[in-house]
Amino acid sequence: MWVVGGGELLHAFIQEGLVDEFIITVAPVIIGNGIPLFREGDHGLNLKLKGTQTFNQFVELHYEVKR
Repeated sequence: MWVVGGGELLHAFIQEGLVDEFIITVAPVIIGNGIPLFREGDHGLNLKLKGTQTFNQFVELHYEVKR
């Protein structure tokens, strides 16, 4: 399943252990505010980098959640 949303939506999936991987695209723009990707909380995940890809000026980071 592919879920696109901010930290509030993602937090519920992380808390239930339903996230297997993250594919995060980094854009070459600094935004001073907006919707956070991750919500503050008492959770932590160990990630393993599976790969990277570039698309013009964008960089895609592909992480697997280590169980």
